Amino acid sequence: MPMSDTERASITSGRRVLLALLVILLACGSAAADRTIVGESLEGTATERNNARLVAEDLVGKLHVVYYDYDGIYHSVANGIGAGWSDPALVTLGGRNPSIAVDSDNVLHLVYRIDTLAPLDIMHRTYDGEWSAPETVHHDAVAGLSRPVVAIDSENGLHCVWQRQGYGSTPNSEIWYAYAAPDGGWGGTAVNVSSSYGASEYPTLTIDPADNVYVFWKDSGEDIFADKKVLLRKYTRGVGWDANYTNVSNTTGNGSYSTMDPCAVVGPGGTIHLVWKDSQPGNREIFYKACVDGVWDASPTNVSETSTASGRPSISVDATGSLYVVWEEKTDGVYYDIVRRTRERGGAWSEMVNISDSPGVDSRSPSTPLSLGPALCSVWTEGETSPYDITFYFEETTGVSGDEAACDRLLLPGRNHPNPFSSTTTIRYELPEPGSLTVVVYDACGRRVRTISSGRRPAGTHDIIWDGKSDRGTNLAAGVYFCIASCGSGTATTRMVIVR
Repeated sequence: MPMSDTERASITSGRRVLLALLVILLACGSAAADRTIVGESLEGTATERNNARLVAEDLVGKLHVVYYDYDGIYHSVANGIGAGWSDPALVTLGGRNPSIAVDSDNVLHLVYRIDTLAPLDIMHRTYDGEWSAPETVHHDAVAGLSRPVVAIDSENGLHCVWQRQGYGSTPNSEIWYAYAAPDGGWGGTAVNVSSSYGASEYPTLTIDPADNVYVFWKDSGEDIFADKKVLLRKYTRGVGWDANYTNVSNTTGNGSYSTMDPCAVVGPGGTIHLVWKDSQPGNREIFYKACVDGVWDASPTNVSETSTASGRPSISVDATGSLYVVWEEKTDGVYYDIVRRTRERGGAWSEMVNISDSPGVDSRSPSTPLSLGPALCSVWTEGETSPYDITFYFEETTGVSGDEAACDRLLLPGRNHPNPFSSTTTIRYELPEPGSLTVVVYDACGRRVRTISSGRRPAGTHDIIWDGKSDRGTNLAAGVYFCIASCGSGTATTRMVIVR
């Protein structure tokens, strides 16, 4: 249905308020950044090289972090960015290689490998205030399994990939995939998606708005002794898997021995963003490629551009299409720090920033959430001797890229009811198509105070209730607040007033 003049005027007004808020943000000083300790680990195990997501924000603004050590997998929760972390709880004894994601029902999903006698199993559990009983994703009677990654589609279908070890007469490792329909369990047959003779390792996957699945991994192709590259296999919904894999990491040659650590994310409009480590220029660097409408960049971009060793990248995207790449960098030639670069949609890459700044100790294996609100956050392992700190970092941003081109994907009428309000108010938004929606509240000085929604939503009209509280659960003072909703490349703003 075409928008009315009133609706168009509302969106235009939202743009003006958004720009005014950005001006206020700049006037009130730079964005805040902070580091907190989530827990301790007996070894450096915050993330795996397949860049499984180990930090996720749920739909009510709570943050979840998982990691593992010799005992098993631990889980900790914070009530929002900058809030304190709960004491890490042991989820499962013997578990390793965790990966998490949040579905549209606000249920946290965890996949992991479990150390049994032999071989290993891939397991799945859910968290909705309490952990469910373990469920087997896949059991292999012959080969060991490891490094699972989970992703969730728009209908809450679960997708999992993992690495299957080589054995005996089949020395090559493989990448396998399984699917669980919403509320249907992991009853289907697992599929070997690598289908090459080479060493297939470190899988990751991402899903586009049409629920097509993209699986990436490190591989040597048909020759197990050849140099490595990043390969892609796509599953097109309603059609099936591509007949073969595609080499996406380079356009000439076989790549390099250390090509690995792929990490991918889908941004607004279905653009696929991929990063990985590669030493083709003679030094370990972080490279980036994008795929727009099925066409990959002709050549990769060197994101790190340093003379020191770089590795283990993690990439995230926010609702405006801005990219955040975080990786480990041997900044002084001896110790690793965690660094980041950002790129607004359609813009240039920012300068590299050292976000761990930990001289004399290693900071390694960063992991970022799949999608970001107006804050960059990451978790990594830090320290020189056991136990190591599991460190969480957040850096508040404006959450806007300055791109006003397409506010028509999200219709937010610019009102909440009641307004002013003293206890609760209802904000209404409408999505013309399914999409990843983030709804964040800022105070009059542009400080982020509450994330009240974050995740995929179906098309249609939705009501969201805000209780006038911050992420910490405290009542906010009387005054003017701004609710910024983002979906795809669109943003819209609502002005709200609290009276006490």
